[in-house]
Amino acid sequence: MEAFEFQYVVDGDTIRIPDQYKQFLTKIIKVTIVPLNEGKIKYAPRGGAGLLTPDDISYPKIDTSGWKFDRE
Repeated sequence: MEAFEFQYVVDGDTIRIPDQYKQFLTKIIKVTIVPLNEGKIKYAPRGGAGLLTPDDISYPKIDTSGWKFDRE
């Protein structure tokens, strides 16, 4: 059995299957729903449709210039 995983922001009651997996829709499939966040969405909606790209995600910037890193 092959398994594929992808993330998708649900729009109503629709989940879009990425094009690379549509060839498997002719078979019986198993769908498992795992919510990744609870409550309010903690990011701003994207401007367009499609897959997420690295430009869609912002990371906090932490100044580590005064930190000392070692193995102890």
